[in-house]
Amino acid sequence: MLAMNLFNQYRAQVLADPGRYITSYKQVFDEVQRSAAQYKGKPVAFLYQPLFLSEANIQQFDQLTQKLYGILEKVIQHYLADKGFRAYFGFSPLLEKLILKDPGYKIDIPIARFDIFYDFESGSFQFCELNTDGSSAMVEQQELAKIFSNALTIQEFKKDYKIYDFELFDSLVEVIKSKYKEFSKGSSQKPQVAIVDWLEGKAPSEFVEFQKAFERAGCQAVIADPRGLAYRDGKLYYQDFRIDCIYRRAVTWEIIEKADSVKGFIDAYLNGDVCVVGPLRSQIAHNKIIFALLHDAAKTPFLTQEERNFVKNHIPFTTIFNSNNPDLVEDAIANKDQRILKPMDRYASKGVRAGRDHSAEEWLKIIQEEAKEEYLLQEFCRVPKVPMAFFKDGEAKFRECGFTIGLFMYGGSMQGVYTRAGVETIIGSLTESYSVPSFVFVEK
Repeated sequence: MLAMNLFNQYRAQVLADPGRYITSYKQVFDEVQRSAAQYKGKPVAFLYQPLFLSEANIQQFDQLTQKLYGILEKVIQHYLADKGFRAYFGFSPLLEKLILKDPGYKIDIPIARFDIFYDFESGSFQFCELNTDGSSAMVEQQELAKIFSNALTIQEFKKDYKIYDFELFDSLVEVIKSKYKEFSKGSSQKPQVAIVDWLEGKAPSEFVEFQKAFERAGCQAVIADPRGLAYRDGKLYYQDFRIDCIYRRAVTWEIIEKADSVKGFIDAYLNGDVCVVGPLRSQIAHNKIIFALLHDAAKTPFLTQEERNFVKNHIPFTTIFNSNNPDLVEDAIANKDQRILKPMDRYASKGVRAGRDHSAEEWLKIIQEEAKEEYLLQEFCRVPKVPMAFFKDGEAKFRECGFTIGLFMYGGSMQGVYTRAGVETIIGSLTESYSVPSFVFVEK
């Protein structure tokens, strides 16, 4: 209950002396505009509001992610071993070939962000998204936490609490270096690294921060578009820069869609001539069909009863949607306010539709015209809410906001937290939502 007490204490402090906090908010706003906390080239939208966490919350997050990791590892290993099980995913021949390729190190999901809905009062939670493919937002948490640490919103609590946030860059570099060492059979050489994603204009600020982190660790690093990679004489290059290791941020579905333009990358990967972190097999857990398969006991007989109970209690019921199946269509219509339709493999909330946000006529049109193929029908999760501060037009107000907590997983262990909040039903970068820096509070 510490977290809820802190949320309420913060609200009381702000409303008791709004002028001081409005002044502080304006200072923080100006700092954020000049910081590396950017999304698509623009400063991130944020709330002058910490996410209050306790050490007990962190311990629970660590336990729940470890349980999920064990389940996902079973799924991945079954995929690698069982051709019949692979068919359930419906991946293309090229993607299946890339997934089956041994990446050269043991862990199948070295980098991830598992997003959860978490109720501070009850401690209950549900996983709403498994980001194992191009996981992002480290820079938002890092930069906002750094700025907030010196602001009134945190300073006031330092009288009674030890407060810390999360290191998300150097720790990931160490994981990537360790995977390269495993890939290279124990080589002591520091790899030359490429941070690889689709680039349109200026490189994202997050990539620049990772480039700096690699250089601090003694690794030369470049930011490169996969279309600019050349494979020759058994080596992968970006211009004249030899690439030993790739930190992959280019998402899998785009690699498959644009396979002809990234042939150098694909060939080098399949031939084992470049270390890629994360591996293409992370797509098994990233594709949203994983939720439907985990709920299908006939397709996942390798799960224990304890694991099935975990899935039932903490992953929203999901099934593959077929608009030609009258029973599924009837369910979607009859339970409109308790259903979500979402594409199997897209990001940033793209294409996600919540029934409660639409009229009956609009919902029917979505079913008939949008959700024709590769869509999932999912139980609507109750989004927990807490009071969060909004500063606008010289006033401080609090609104009940839903929020998602992203749990960064590096090398199979939890490393940090990223939070987004909003007043919309669906919280994501395509809706009106805000970054909220996460801190852990320990009573002195």
